[in-house]
Amino acid sequence: MKMRSFTDEDLTAYLDGEASAALTHDIEKQLEDDPALAAELQALRAAEAAFTADQDALLSLAPSMPALPATPRTTPAWITALGGMAAGLVIAAGFTWSLMSGQGSGQDPDWRAVVANYQSLYVTETLAGVAEPQSVSEAKLAELSGVLGLDLTDLPKVDGLNYRRAQQLGYQGTPLAQLTFLTEDGGPVALCILQVGGPDSDGVETQVLDGLAAYSWVDNGYGVLLIGPLDDARLEGAAETFRNALKDPAA
Repeated sequence: MKMRSFTDEDLTAYLDGEASAALTHDIEKQLEDDPALAAELQALRAAEAAFTADQDALLSLAPSMPALPATPRTTPAWITALGGMAAGLVIAAGFTWSLMSGQGSGQDPDWRAVVANYQSLYVTETLAGVAEPQSVSEAKLAELSGVLGLDLTDLPKVDGLNYRRAQQLGYQGTPLAQLTFLTEDGGPVALCILQVGGPDSDGVETQVLDGLAAYSWVDNGYGVLLIGPLDDARLEGAAETFRNALKDPAA
């Protein structure tokens, strides 16, 4: 397949969900065979995350607003008008965000897409410093097993995936277990499990979500997603290994 060159503006629009359908299709299609493009997207994500962190740090240093005098004052009409305009802008902004996030449309996003969006913020450094004692890891996995009603304490080790930690997240009020790993190359990987109901999958579904390789399936009412670097060929085998281990929750 002939590789297309994308501008930073194209890739930024894709990451922000503002790219056209045609551009999104072209980028995701090329991601299947272009590790360099995947790496470029990952670098842009990291830069965006760092910028956001810097802005948050600056805001935290801003001085508190001084208390306003309690003396009643007559508000000029032009200030009242401006206040009304500002309120309108806030409402409009909220409505725009509602549309962007899927709220107000009656259509909920696929839980896998939500997880992928969250996972896209992970970099090597996110997990490199995480090293739980075995006793802590075992206790957390036992706790999550009780929450989900699915045994996570005896999952097999997969070559090339170094276990880091487990934590409980949530999706629309339903507990979601996230087990994280680092590949030998330092790529963040997550195994996420959620009760979703519905019929079992015929096999493992492969997708590209937010520039990441995603392998998902449903067994016994549990939706499972393994997501990580696009160019890591070991993830497909890891997905099959985890699927076989999780297939029978009563085992």
